[in-house]
Amino acid sequence: MVVHMQVLSVQSVEMAPSLMLATETQRFLFNVGDGTQRMCMEHHVRLAKLRNVFLTELRTHTLGGLPGMILTVSDTGKDAMYIHGPEGTSQYMHATRHFLFRPNFKLEAKDVPTKLGVIDHKPAYEDEEVKVYAIPVRARAGAKRKLNDTAVVTETGANDCVSYIVETLEQRGKFLVEKAVALGVPKGRLFGDLHKGKDVTLPDGRVVRSADCVSPSSPGAGCAIVACPSKNYVEELTTSPLYRRYQQHAATQDGKETMTQPELQLQVVYHLGDASVLQHPSYIEWIKRFGDDVEHVLLNYSGCPEKTVYRDSAKLQAQLHSVFPDAFPSNDYELRDAETPFTRRVDMPFTSKPVIIGESMLKYTLTPTVRRGFDATHCFQRLNYDEIQQSTASFRETLTQSEAAAATTADALAAHLIGRLTFLGTGCAIPSKYRNVTGILLEFPSNAADASAPWHGMMLDCGEGSLGQLYRYAQGDMTKYRALLKNLKCIWISHNHADHHLGIARILSQRTMEDEADEPLTIIGPTPVEWWLKEYAQVDPTIVGKYTYVDNFHFDQQDDRFTDSVPAAKLTRVWLQDALQISEFECVRVKHAFRAYAVVFTWQNALKIVFSGDCRPSDQLAEKAKDAFLFIHEATFEEGMDTEAKQKDHSTTAEAMAVGQKAHAKHLILTHFSQRYPKMPALDASGLDDAMCAMDLLSLRFSDLHRMASRMELCMQIVGMDEDDNAQDE
Repeated sequence: MVVHMQVLSVQSVEMAPSLMLATETQRFLFNVGDGTQRMCMEHHVRLAKLRNVFLTELRTHTLGGLPGMILTVSDTGKDAMYIHGPEGTSQYMHATRHFLFRPNFKLEAKDVPTKLGVIDHKPAYEDEEVKVYAIPVRARAGAKRKLNDTAVVTETGANDCVSYIVETLEQRGKFLVEKAVALGVPKGRLFGDLHKGKDVTLPDGRVVRSADCVSPSSPGAGCAIVACPSKNYVEELTTSPLYRRYQQHAATQDGKETMTQPELQLQVVYHLGDASVLQHPSYIEWIKRFGDDVEHVLLNYSGCPEKTVYRDSAKLQAQLHSVFPDAFPSNDYELRDAETPFTRRVDMPFTSKPVIIGESMLKYTLTPTVRRGFDATHCFQRLNYDEIQQSTASFRETLTQSEAAAATTADALAAHLIGRLTFLGTGCAIPSKYRNVTGILLEFPSNAADASAPWHGMMLDCGEGSLGQLYRYAQGDMTKYRALLKNLKCIWISHNHADHHLGIARILSQRTMEDEADEPLTIIGPTPVEWWLKEYAQVDPTIVGKYTYVDNFHFDQQDDRFTDSVPAAKLTRVWLQDALQISEFECVRVKHAFRAYAVVFTWQNALKIVFSGDCRPSDQLAEKAKDAFLFIHEATFEEGMDTEAKQKDHSTTAEAMAVGQKAHAKHLILTHFSQRYPKMPALDASGLDDAMCAMDLLSLRFSDLHRMASRMELCMQIVGMDEDDNAQDE
């Protein structure tokens, strides 16, 4: 029997600590933050055997990726999933009903009671291979807790966290066939009985003992995932009696003080606490009691790798940046990581040997004993930027020659309009190696006459993983990243499908509201998303008071409920003008999900911008988008897949281009591609004359849109480099 624990991700802006326990028959996830599904998909982490998920907290960094994971697993034909977590887990799962519709999929939440005594402490899960014990802890009420570099929340006394202990069962020794035969045991059923530990009686009356035919059993192994979000949890954590059987304790024997050995020796402890926890005197003394033989892995340490876990996407981003540095952000911030994986260690006061700084894909085998230990084979290497520069040299030369020869003229309308467009995600339904799910960032100068004035942001849809994409867009610069969050003013959501809004809560949790000048984020979207956020806030206080919500129908003049007199809508129109210089704003009903919308708005009284959301081609939208400067239209399927597009209420590339032509849009950009196209949908060169294809992290000033249109063919050639990807099903 082989059982191992693998680190999927460590603490970073992009992701949070997550682990996977793998046995012969099952897979178990411990925390499912943003991007976990995408990470597993790229690195072939098989989740076909996943049925149990264990949460350490009810926070966006531990469960932001859970709804998307559930939807994907349920679509593979699995029949059930069990979610274990702190008190409130069932309440959280109930809130997902507003967008998670899987009536034939059993989804059961199991809350871990806050008060557990030693007698009542039974496994949260057990089978013939492992047991998983849950150990809850409640924070000291009223204490301040630091969420990130700037955000702080006050503990309410109901913010539980749960640690987990994994125990493997004792491994039966090897059956010694030669000894059994020598003792006269006939092959067959008696062999099986002996291996199971049963003594057997032979036909001649002799008794053969199992111990004589089976090698000694191997004791079980164990590991701990210690969740301690802040020092406010340390006191209750370190005094919990539920850890006693895994620790050494002082005892007196024959008048002498000795240390009792643990009932079960843990092999490895994964620490989710930050520096304030790791350096707390009580925590240090408590960890020492696990003994000197245990290995320690830090998953929330400042030295954890910063490079993105999406390695194929990172390489493509670096290739595109090397040719188009003005259109794709750099990701050379990962040079801050160690050149060779699994080489960083740090001294900690709770152990005499160097402590391991965790890395994605780091594996520890618990059983069998002969294979016990770490395996860093699949940990991520840093990108080789010199090699990437060499591989793209010919493309840079081609670009230089073509742009020198071309008589490019600046876009007269856009030259004085310095807004910026960035695609945070360009895929549909589920993320893939190269595409995150939908998200678009628009940035507008708050004062066009003052170049030093801050830029204000607006997002069009906000899929899971959008926060991490903002960090990648900021090129790993924390100052720029914080400014993007602080200056994000509005998020518009097209409809209630999960891949269009699951990134909102994570962004809200990371925003700060400490300065008087800070204002809540305005969210404009469908009613069910508002219901979801309200119910989610009841279990996660980190988003409370950080947003105001206005329903899309207030901006749909054809809706029966529309009226200009509604105060919230009226104030929002004024606010859009003041904060983002948006003079007109209209939601246009399109054919897709229930009350799905496109949006049409005008910036600076001159620039019409249109986003289709998800939809079938719409004559009404084409009319509303008449003479638009920028029209972003979904193109889920390639040309010729009209039947599939109609069945799922999406558009093909040809249909999207036809709508753009009908609207006489100046710039048409296609996005929201099916994941069956790993890098790019099929689009011939003539199609590139009429539209651009969006790619993740493509970032352009409005004045540069015409330049990128002429670069599109070269861009697609770069995307086609190292083309060994197999198409993925949608």
